[in-house]
Amino acid sequence: MKRLLLAAILLASTAMAQDRPPPAEDPLPLIEEAGAAWKAGEIGHARRALEQATRSVAAKHAAALLGFLPQPFDGWTVSDGAVADASMLILGGGITLDRTYNDASGNDVRLEIIADSDLVAQMADMYADVQTLAAMGMKTETIGGETAIVEPGGGKYTFIIDKRTLVTVSGSAAEDVRKSYAENINFAGLKALK
Repeated sequence: MKRLLLAAILLASTAMAQDRPPPAEDPLPLIEEAGAAWKAGEIGHARRALEQATRSVAAKHAAALLGFLPQPFDGWTVSDGAVADASMLILGGGITLDRTYNDASGNDVRLEIIADSDLVAQMADMYADVQTLAAMGMKTETIGGETAIVEPGGGKYTFIIDKRTLVTVSGSAAEDVRKSYAENINFAGLKALK
C-alpha cells in the first residue's frame, strides 16, 4: 500500500511539474493573484501563486548572483548546477547555486554560493573568532581584496560577504588556478546586491 501511495504521489508531482508554466518574469501579478485568492478564501490557489512568485524571484536572484562569477579562462568550459531557493529550510532559507569550470585535462574549479540564509550569519559569527579558526587548523588570507578562510593545505577558500553571502572555491585544479578564479569574483557586486 505504501509503495502504491508513493508511486501515485510521484506521478502526480511529475504531472504537476510538467503542467506548471515556467516562473513569470514579473512576480508582482502572481503576488496580486495570491492576494485576491486569499481574500476569496482560495487558500490552495493563494499558496500556488505565491510559490510560483517565489520561484520567479529566486530565478532572478540566481541570475544576478551568477553574473558576479568569473567567465571561464581560455581553454576552460563552464556549467551551472541546480538552484535551490527558500524551500531549503534545513539551511535556514535563502538560495544556493554552484558553477563548475573544467579544463581539457579534467581539472576543475567549483564555486558555490549560499545567499540570504540564516546559516551564513551563524557561520560569519563562528569564523570571526580567530581562536576557533586556529583550533580548526584554518587561516585567513586576502584574495581579491576580501578575507578568505583557507582550509588546511589550501584546498578550499571560503568568503563571507556582509554576513549574507557565503562563497566557496574548491576543486582539483592547482592552487594558483583556484586562487585566480577567486580573485575574479565580483565581490563589490555581491555586496551591492540587496
